[in-house]
Amino acid sequence: MSAPTDATTEEVRHHRAQQRIVRAAVDQAQAAWRQLDPRAASASWVEQVRPQVVDAVRQAQHEAAALAPLYVAGTLAAARAVSAPLAQLVSAAFAGLAANGLLLEALLDFAFGYYRRARAADLPHTDASGIGLARLLTQVATETADAGRLALHVASVVEPEVAGYERVVVLPACGRCVLLSGRLYRHTTGFLRHPRCDCTMRPVTAEQWREGGTSHSPNALFGGMTPAQQDKAFGKGGAAAIRAGADLGRVVNSRRSGQVFVAGGHEFTREAITSRGVGRQLGALTKSGGGRYRRSQISRPTAAQLVNALGTDEAELIRQLKRFGYTR
Repeated sequence: MSAPTDATTEEVRHHRAQQRIVRAAVDQAQAAWRQLDPRAASASWVEQVRPQVVDAVRQAQHEAAALAPLYVAGTLAAARAVSAPLAQLVSAAFAGLAANGLLLEALLDFAFGYYRRARAADLPHTDASGIGLARLLTQVATETADAGRLALHVASVVEPEVAGYERVVVLPACGRCVLLSGRLYRHTTGFLRHPRCDCTMRPVTAEQWREGGTSHSPNALFGGMTPAQQDKAFGKGGAAAIRAGADLGRVVNSRRSGQVFVAGGHEFTREAITSRGVGRQLGALTKSGGGRYRRSQISRPTAAQLVNALGTDEAELIRQLKRFGYTR
């Protein structure tokens, strides 16, 4: 993973230290998984593999959490703010549990469950092992990173000089994370993430909060990505639409879960078609189904659909992107 774009020295140091911890935990988990015996899978999991993975994750969580107060202190020192925390972080308290409150043993059992179900479906041990291992490594990386983020969150809460945090996105990243890049949150707001999310948070002082603004805005981040990274994060059509001038946020939000549907071989979205969104400019508004707002009855294509249909006609593409609310 690369360091955060335009990052401070403290931020780069913290991110690299976190990545080393995650990498070490993943390597240990992978080595332990190799000891899974297909002739006695359950016994080898309970007696050999799981205890080693739990120890690796617990230690990694402890180490990741221990970095938090150092990072906050360093960030405040760089901002020339006097650090006087109200309490001392206990890094060991962030180890041993998953982010959802489960014991690590119970969480990791889900990975072994994937293996068992694959074997029950008559997959060879090698294939089933690959399925279970992929799940296991996702859990290890996610829980280690979550412990570090949660500890950083707490370390910021007990520091009076910290007013909140800025979300810092590390490339490569998904489109949803890119959209959130540079956003400021009060420290009472939880950190949204997906499995294996590599985003970090940067503590900000009250003065930095008042100043606002950031070099980590979604558009700045998009501009710093290669075309291949843009295509992977947003899809080829979505990335092409953004490059053509479409609003990044509207492109991403149009593909929110449950909002996209296909009709007649074309891709449409239900996102933002009410009178509070782009429905008013689309027209044909009606209110039905007990909804609070009127909704346009004109189907709204996704940005990618428009690119796929009109990509060779740039003038018409720009016109339709504006018509359907992807540009202003």
